[in-house]
Amino acid sequence: MRHRRHRQRSTPPGWKAAIALPAAALMIATAPGALAQPEAQPDAQPDTQPEETLRASAVSTAEAGAAGTDFDVERGLEPFFEEQQLASNGEDGWPNYRIPALMVTNDGDLLASYDGRPTAADSPAPNSILQRRSTDGGQTWQEQTIINEGSTEEPIEGYSDPSYLVDRQTGSIFTFHVKSYDAGFWDSATGTDPDRRDIIHAQVARSDDGGHTWTDETITEDITPDEGWTSRFAAAGQGIQLKYGPHAGRLIQQYTIMDSDGAFRAVSVYSDDHGETWQAGEPVGVGMDENKTVELSDGRVMLNSRDSERSGYRKVAISEDGGHSYGEVYIDEQLPDPANNGSIIRAFPNAPEGSDEAQVLLFSNAGSSTERSNGVVRMSCDDGETWPASRVFARGGMAYSTLVTQADGSIGLLYEPEGGNGGIRYANFSLAWLGELCAGMSAEDVRASAGSEAEAAVQLSNQEAEALTGGQLEMELPDGWGGGSAEVAEVPAGSEAEAAVAFTVPEGAAPGSHDVPVTFTSEQGSFEAYLSVVVTPADEASLAVDVEHVDPGEPGSYTAGDRLRFDFSVTSFADEAVDVVPSGPLDDFDPRDGAPNCRYLALDAGGSYDCDTASYELTQEDIDAGVLELETAWSSTSAGEDGDPLQEISVALPPVPLTD
Repeated sequence: MRHRRHRQRSTPPGWKAAIALPAAALMIATAPGALAQPEAQPDAQPDTQPEETLRASAVSTAEAGAAGTDFDVERGLEPFFEEQQLASNGEDGWPNYRIPALMVTNDGDLLASYDGRPTAADSPAPNSILQRRSTDGGQTWQEQTIINEGSTEEPIEGYSDPSYLVDRQTGSIFTFHVKSYDAGFWDSATGTDPDRRDIIHAQVARSDDGGHTWTDETITEDITPDEGWTSRFAAAGQGIQLKYGPHAGRLIQQYTIMDSDGAFRAVSVYSDDHGETWQAGEPVGVGMDENKTVELSDGRVMLNSRDSERSGYRKVAISEDGGHSYGEVYIDEQLPDPANNGSIIRAFPNAPEGSDEAQVLLFSNAGSSTERSNGVVRMSCDDGETWPASRVFARGGMAYSTLVTQADGSIGLLYEPEGGNGGIRYANFSLAWLGELCAGMSAEDVRASAGSEAEAAVQLSNQEAEALTGGQLEMELPDGWGGGSAEVAEVPAGSEAEAAVAFTVPEGAAPGSHDVPVTFTSEQGSFEAYLSVVVTPADEASLAVDVEHVDPGEPGSYTAGDRLRFDFSVTSFADEAVDVVPSGPLDDFDPRDGAPNCRYLALDAGGSYDCDTASYELTQEDIDAGVLELETAWSSTSAGEDGDPLQEISVALPPVPLTD
């Protein structure tokens, strides 16, 4: 089950101390609003921001601590989720955009940074670090500028993977990123000489005027205390500044390094002199790829990492000394992850040490153990011990993401849609959209055959100080289905409750996976979720594939060179893990051509996934024919190198009328 919506109540609930609950991986989902196109702003900065464009300020200056004023989220705002595209591949002179970073200046301006790539390649490609600014909380954005520009002519020079870090005490802003010549992360040589072209270098740009102008330096030698480290790069997104304890004011930026054994390890690079000098702490773990840190309510630092060993979940470790060293690394099975970059922040960074609000964390990533899809935001109310509340903001493909708390009390999210192939998108939402109750739902997906009765076992958890009473569960079933409601008299405070929701699947229901919204309504508040119901076929078929033409145009509007996109939903009904391989006349589709997410190896029994990267470029011959009719093939075998063939099916794409 995937959490979907929380409706706020008139009096927001209080945040309570940590209550340990069993792990429950929650997937929250919604249909985000229509995309709005950004408006360019003049280069000149207005002296003041128009009041009508700003939501109520939630900046908490009291109890700000030694590290200066930050920005807290505001409870009680109306639920909203808005998003707009900031950079689209092929526009503004760049074929490809990737790797988002986001931060808020001390003045409240919102800065978004990302790679501008001449190709889709990572370093050592001649990429550039780009930036856009918003002075009205992300409603409009100024034109794109360049922080560090790569060189496409010999000698090649490139900059990649930005990460912001702001010093709240001084207002200085730092942007960490890769500087590369001839070597990337995988083939970098040992050494730290900044002039060597066979080394991938660590670069930091600094701005003391709110991000308008920048100076930069190479810090490879400063942050490489071990000569055996062959490579390093800053984890894109945002660093942190500590608020509590003996290390208050410390600036921390996370890095991934490769040691002499070829192992990926996480390390905190930090400064105790406002960025004048930087040093590296002690590396931790193995398979620790892009990683982030967050300060907990007691001053400890939690590290949260992508796992390059592909456990399917996030790796976590705790520091007791301000990020210099970390304890044992463990897998957090509440946080599914497909080996992808994510984000973790405090919702109330100005909250007093040890307070309930200081324990509230927000986390975003691609909430899937297997593919870069299902973009989800989660909330913890107990320093990351449990993650009861969550909501999906991108149902399909989605890759990197980063979060910030904004000056108007809302939350900013910069992410890569379409599994990293859709440019850079900015979203803005309120805490009420995510849900202000520390409560949630979880359930296993249901398998049922057409013409049968089925039952969904739903588990509700409640970390609030008061019980959730008068509850009602309602499933929003497809047309022709029956049942789908149940009463839940009470979910006790700090406890859980279970409910069984019966429903019927009619004869003739289409085989495959059906996302069914489920709403829980109580006297204290409501939230929604998605339950996946897999309808098994009546025959012996082991594979079902549905296809949709994304954003079709009107007949007569197409021209040669237009690209059509198709989304496939693939469900296996086999009783064993299978390998699924598609083929057909589409781009970014055939795995032999490097398709991003259309082939699936070792798909679990009864598992499903989406292939949302496939496209087709129209030719003049297609236009002359008047209609496009294409067919794809899908084969499944038992998982493994010598798997037995199970089934091969043909799937016709929806006919596309091209002319009047």
